[in-house]
Amino acid sequence: MTIEIIDLPKGELISEPGFYRLSLDRHHNQPCNGPSVTSGVLRKMDGHAPSKTWATSALNENRWPDKDSDALRLGRAMAALVEGGTEELEKHFQVLPENRPSRPTKPQLRAFAEGRESASAKKSITFWSAVEKDGRDVLTDTDYELLVNMGGVLANDPAAAYALGGEPEITMAWRDERTGIWCLSRPDNLRTDGLLSDYKKVNTQGRAFTGAFVDTLIEKHGYFMQMAFAAEGWEQLTGHPPTEVGLVFQEDEPPHDVIIREIQEEALAMGRFRNHRALYRFHECLEAGHWPGAGEVLGAYHMSEGLREQILEEMNLAGEAP
Repeated sequence: MTIEIIDLPKGELISEPGFYRLSLDRHHNQPCNGPSVTSGVLRKMDGHAPSKTWATSALNENRWPDKDSDALRLGRAMAALVEGGTEELEKHFQVLPENRPSRPTKPQLRAFAEGRESASAKKSITFWSAVEKDGRDVLTDTDYELLVNMGGVLANDPAAAYALGGEPEITMAWRDERTGIWCLSRPDNLRTDGLLSDYKKVNTQGRAFTGAFVDTLIEKHGYFMQMAFAAEGWEQLTGHPPTEVGLVFQEDEPPHDVIIREIQEEALAMGRFRNHRALYRFHECLEAGHWPGAGEVLGAYHMSEGLREQILEEMNLAGEAP
């Protein structure tokens, strides 16, 4: 199948459904001529109170800054490496030496401004000023070596190499008929034969890296919803369901094993149900201008059944049953 990928010019907004090439930052910051949602937005709506979604939404003029964790940063770096090797990685990331100076303190910056800094402070300020002027995100030598080693394992795994060997980081944009809201899905890779995949770097925190373990991650993080959203986007834009939908997991500990999980039709249908429910809830909140918090609905305390049975037994033994 041939698909047309549109390079979205700087300053222009998406106004027609299609496959688009645009930066990740634009993807997440309302690139359409109307409100848009990503998979991350829908999964947050599904798992939290609406207030949590609105708190960091690009539609919210008073939004809180989104936290950028090390895991997210390394995930972006790995996506760049998978997309175009070390050349693509170094286009977006600068590698810092392990023996880099500490960041300058406020007193050191004040002393520098007054022309009375120490030699070590001057070295620190000069180094970090150059880093900030460079503008690229940062990796340490250790980060870089880890990513390159993991990339080598991926490249030598035939199934993973095939799954991740299509068009990287393409935004699929379509408009939901019921709400009019733009939907944006951006799997790590899509192949023109209809295979859609996403890559997940995993730290097991000492647990065994197994199929059962990655299945818990799929449920915990709603990855079945993420891939159902991608499958819906593909079908909306091509008129055909994808041929395969899957996730490529890789452990960040040597030997950097890879586990591939296909997301089958039933799980995709369930993910689509959750996505639509979250989208309709998002639309309702947006229209009403009200994003309820977790404590808006009052409720009674519900004791766990195990504790309830235990205390009832204790009360019976004491002759004080309610």
